Amino acid sequence: MLTAIVLHPPRFGARVASVDDKAALAERGVKAVVPIEEGIAVVGETFSDAQHGIRLLNVVWNDDNAERRSSDQLLEEHRRLVESGERAVVAVNAGDVEAGFANATHVVDALYELPYLAHAPMEPNNAVCRMRDDGMLEVWAGTESPVYTQMSAAAAAGIEKEQVLVHVTKAGGSFGLHSSSRRDPTSEAVQVAKALGWQRPIKLQSSREEEFKSGRYRAMAVHRIRAGSDASGRLTALHHKLAAQPTSPNLPNVGEVLFKNGVDFMTTTGAVDSPYAIENFKLEASNVEAGVPIMVWRSVGNSHTEFARESALDELAVASSRDPIDLRRELLANNPRTLHALEVAAECASWGLPLAKGRARGVACSDFLSSAAQIAEVSRDERGRIHVERIVFALDCGIAVNPDLIRAQVEGGILYALSAAAWGEIVLADGGDIVTQNFDRYPVARMQSLPEIEVHLIESNEPPTGVGEVSVPTTAPALANAIAALTGTRIRRLPFSKTIPIY
Repeated sequence: MLTAIVLHPPRFGARVASVDDKAALAERGVKAVVPIEEGIAVVGETFSDAQHGIRLLNVVWNDDNAERRSSDQLLEEHRRLVESGERAVVAVNAGDVEAGFANATHVVDALYELPYLAHAPMEPNNAVCRMRDDGMLEVWAGTESPVYTQMSAAAAAGIEKEQVLVHVTKAGGSFGLHSSSRRDPTSEAVQVAKALGWQRPIKLQSSREEEFKSGRYRAMAVHRIRAGSDASGRLTALHHKLAAQPTSPNLPNVGEVLFKNGVDFMTTTGAVDSPYAIENFKLEASNVEAGVPIMVWRSVGNSHTEFARESALDELAVASSRDPIDLRRELLANNPRTLHALEVAAECASWGLPLAKGRARGVACSDFLSSAAQIAEVSRDERGRIHVERIVFALDCGIAVNPDLIRAQVEGGILYALSAAAWGEIVLADGGDIVTQNFDRYPVARMQSLPEIEVHLIESNEPPTGVGEVSVPTTAPALANAIAALTGTRIRRLPFSKTIPIY
């Protein structure tokens, strides 16, 4: 077996114009330099050999079709679409929103902004392939979808899907990254092996930098929410507008089911199927066109739609002088399972009882996969830094088949979401260069940042439901609401570290 590494372009959509590979091919252990669809592969006896070869390539890139906008410019385009309503398609229109605002005593109108996010698993993405003598192409990959891996390998090899045998290995973290049927290591490994005449098995190994440069990020999103309440603090109307690149078209076979009439369910999920009963509710979505490759990310659309909604509900509660949990109780009157989760979380977190000076709590609810509520407790030290002290998570996922596994998934999801909310951000420079290429610019939570986590499983006789992503959507809004309660600063743009130090 030989090992290949791909040098991807420094800007999305760029292609190889010319390459000088003489120095790389002269390097001991380097066996070949192979142009592929989206870069240049260096093939070596070992990973180290290929890596040395990569560093000796001299490549000129063609930027004719490259995405040249910076992340700030792309964010501004998202804002423009939300504010102007351009390309907006109505996903939900219930009741009479304008009449609801006419009856409102208090109105909150705010923008919530979320950056591109990487999946950033501990294990960089990789795949192995070989062509057997009987014409079957074998692939080894830590895939979340063996069928997509078949499709990817078959397309790259120019054979039928039935001629591909996929061996599904364990994966050191996926989170949606391994859901792709293109732009993945399987496709790249097969392209290399085919170019070399199938003479040797090929392992395609991503370096950390090349994985970040491959994209497949969680989409950037901007939300504008107007929410109104009457004199008694009862919600009278909610108008939710969002702009993001649609995710569903990246999912073959199901994309056409999830993308209908211009509305992408994978973008609007969490908003289009809110846990709350809102009499006057309108949801509009604008599909952004950008050259940044995106893919599903742990909890999909809920990771950004619920940050916006749960933050806006807290802002409305403050404007209406209402307790945030009381407001949610009223909206969950017809959703007994999520209401019960909220009550359990509130009781276990001692909501309503005073905290020590310099501490505050925040709350968020979600129905993503299962019924859940989260309460976060934060503190601020003498240097003005925020620390997450405690998270209480109540979950009704039906019959708990394996309680230890459920707790592990919930805890992992909370820490994954905490990392993203506190520090996660992919940055593109002016001209489109990919700046974020390793953990020095994309921090993840370390032991010093970990809060005390309590997971309270609610006994149920209902059928089991999902837990792998259930704790992600509520983490960022619960923390934002807690930080606002503690400091008076409402953070509407993630990550938090852009506004306030987090440790």
